[in-house]
Formats: sequence, C-alpha cells, structure tokens
Amino acid sequence: MIVCAGQALIDCIISGGEAGDVAENISLNPGGEAFNEASVLAALGERVYLSSAIGSDHAGMILQNEAQNSGITVLNQNYSGRTPVSLLDVDSTGNRKSRVSRVHELKGYIPALPGAVEGERIDFVTMASLFRPPFLDPGVCFDFASAAKSMGAMLLADTKLPKGNDPKLSEYADVLGILDYITPNETEAEHYTGYSEPERAAEVFHSYGVKNVIIKLSDKGCYVSPEKETAFYIPAFKVKVVDGIGAGDTFAAGFMHSLVKGKNLQESAFYASACAAVSVTGTGGASVIKSEKQIEEFLTSENCVQFMSK
Repeated sequence: MIVCAGQALIDCIISGGEAGDVAENISLNPGGEAFNEASVLAALGERVYLSSAIGSDHAGMILQNEAQNSGITVLNQNYSGRTPVSLLDVDSTGNRKSRVSRVHELKGYIPALPGAVEGERIDFVTMASLFRPPFLDPGVCFDFASAAKSMGAMLLADTKLPKGNDPKLSEYADVLGILDYITPNETEAEHYTGYSEPERAAEVFHSYGVKNVIIKLSDKGCYVSPEKETAFYIPAFKVKVVDGIGAGDTFAAGFMHSLVKGKNLQESAFYASACAAVSVTGTGGASVIKSEKQIEEFLTSENCVQFMSK
C-alpha cells in the first residue's frame, strides 16, 4: 500500500493560442501533486490511499468520483473548506503558467495517515508537495513524517517552489533527517541549496540527512545520488512533448512503484523516467498513464530500444 499526501485539485488547462485568442483546447482535469501520484500508482496496479483536502463542493465531487473510478481510497478528513481549482495556460512547447487562489493555502487542514488495515502494510508514504500547503509548516511536516516512519513506511518528499513565502532547508532539518528519498527538479534544487550543479545540490540535501537525492533535470534526465553509493545519471527519453503538466509527479509515482516491486535504485530511476516520458505525450499529465502494460510497451518500442542502445 502507498499513501499519497498533499494537494488534490482541479486544473482548468488552456492549451495553445495567446491570451484573448481562441485556444486549441480547454479542459478540466483532476490534478495536484498528491492526486497525480495516486492516479499513476493506481494505474500501475498499486493499492493507494489519498490524503488531501477535498471539499464537498462541485470540484470536490469531481475528485471524489475520479478517485473512486480509479480505485483510490480517499481518507475522510471531514474537510469543510473549498477544493482548490487552478488555471493553467500551456504553450506549444509544453511550458505552463498557472494562477491559483487563496483556497490553495488550505488553512486549518492537517493531512493524516490511515489507521491500521488488517492484512496490509504501508510500503511508501509520499509528501507530494513539500514547502507548499499542506506541507509548509515545519511542525506539521515533522509530525506527519514521524508518524509515517513509525508505521515502518519508506518516506519520499517531492519538493515545490514556494509561493508567497521563503522557506529555508534549515527550518526543516528534522524532517529532512528522516527522509529516505527527495525528488526536486533542477530549479527547486537550486532554489533551496543555492547550487545549479546537481552534484553540489545533492550534497546539501545529504548534509541534512536525506538518504537518497534524485534531481529531475527535465530533458536532460535525472541525477541520482545515494547516501553511501556512487551517484549516476539517467538520460531522458526522446519524445514529443504535448503537455508537461504532472511529469514530475508521474516520475515520483513510477519510482515508488518500481522500488515496491523490488527493483534497485538505478532500475527504479530508469522506470520513473519512462513513466514521465509517456506522461508528456498527451494532455492531462498523470491521466495519460493507463496501465503498467503501457509503460512496458513504451520500453520495448523500436524507437525506445534504439535510443537505449546508443
């Protein structure tokens, strides 16, 4: 079982065209870091719990329905607030600009873990939006992370850039010290460590006690730095990017899935990169991933095999 905690929301995605023009496409999609990860994990066959602030409004009803249809168990937090809705403008290269509201601050919401489930154990817990609500307050982060570790789970945190605040790593030292994995992208890694070189950025995270640092480098692949082993790079797969939304969340989900299946760190980073590559080839990010077979077919496709043989 895997627990994904963090934001769940509705994305209104506008693709193509300039502001004021007719867009190529406008769609509503379930999103948010935690929901994206949970959706991909469920598609890959994992038993998934989602710990998010989902209200009883129309947006919340959409998320609840999507979760149920995907086989995701939503933890009942009795959240009385509104469900976040984001506006995302995606250009022809897959880059995006977003606009959010005060609802995204999730004031008063504290994520929780499921109680003991007979016959099941929690393999992984992910803090899907470290440095953003609901994982902005260091105390809330530490309490949640400590509870996850006390249940015997591996703990992964996916970082986000701050909005309206400027958190420092030193404020989260206790949390970082019990993380098994952290997966920032290159922009986030540089922001929090001050180093653009992934090797040096990873050293900073390690200095706080993080065991394994995986820095996502967009079209350059990813840099993987274990605490006690030799670091390495995994190149990115060459695909046509349609929509980059949720690629990092898909990477994290694929990574956890592969580790739960018993693969090693290098194999899991490779599999995660494949999941991220598939996710950007369609609109909606995480919703592009439909099954584990889809990833297997991608990895055995002619173009992919030729790329890996180079």
